[in-house]
Amino acid sequence: MGLFTAESLEYLEAHHGIASVEVLTTLGVSPFTIRRLVEAGNLESVLRGVYRMPAVPLDEAARCAAVCAAHPEVVISGATAGRLWGLRRLPRDERIHVLAPPGGRPTTNRWVTPHRTAAIHDTDRVVRPDGIVVTSRPRTALDLARSVGPIDLLSIIEQVMHDGRHGDDEMRRVAVDWLTPRRPWVRTYLEVLNRRLPGGAAESHPETEVGDALAAAGLVGLERQYGVDLPGFGPARFDLAAPRVLLAIEVDIFPTHRETDGRRRDEWRDASARSVGWSVERLGPADLGGRLPITVRRIMTTVRTLQR
Repeated sequence: MGLFTAESLEYLEAHHGIASVEVLTTLGVSPFTIRRLVEAGNLESVLRGVYRMPAVPLDEAARCAAVCAAHPEVVISGATAGRLWGLRRLPRDERIHVLAPPGGRPTTNRWVTPHRTAAIHDTDRVVRPDGIVVTSRPRTALDLARSVGPIDLLSIIEQVMHDGRHGDDEMRRVAVDWLTPRRPWVRTYLEVLNRRLPGGAAESHPETEVGDALAAAGLVGLERQYGVDLPGFGPARFDLAAPRVLLAIEVDIFPTHRETDGRRRDEWRDASARSVGWSVERLGPADLGGRLPITVRRIMTTVRTLQR
């Protein structure tokens, strides 16, 4: 493409078609050439001092790259950061949420929502290869305490811990420095974090809901991702387990559980578990959602029977 240098095209390809004037100049595209490219329709202004290639879609990632190129002091946060990390249970909006220094003016563009704060550590910032600066997974979960309810926040925390292999201490550390009366969402985050069941992280939102509902119903000693070695089967891991009464609870929402091979493997594992005294409750989509309270009552009845 005429007037672009090879280096500038390579950069634009790797950065969602976004580049600042400073970067383009460094890569051999002079301000005069930039004006010619704009006149030819090969570049267009997206934010002050930042250009984009019209041939590349201005999707959410491209808009994040544009904001970061225009304002190196900001970091993508909140629901936007959650979408970049692929988190579940997020608020639906099309805005780009950013953390900006106090008194900063990252942009007046209506699709950018700034949250001005000095409460961020360098370790909370992750610089991606595409130029987007985003809050770390744990910090993203903390910021989402502003905008999601407790059960969704708990589910997000579980996913962050699972996907990023973060421990409870890491998740707590991201918040403790900012706990003040002026930041009630930090206290909310820590309270929800303290609701976590012991054990590994939940692998789905329904698994999070079931465990939280059973704990609220009074099931003591419940653990997530409970590891056992089953005779004739080998190492296994229950989604939820109450080891005191040898009750395992599997939340089967993934299609593999309903396929022939997956169903046979589940039957094999359940038979092996029962051979050493475990009872196994398998929950499918019909047991969840609006029927979850009924499911919880049924499981609690089973627990009382096992206790007797």
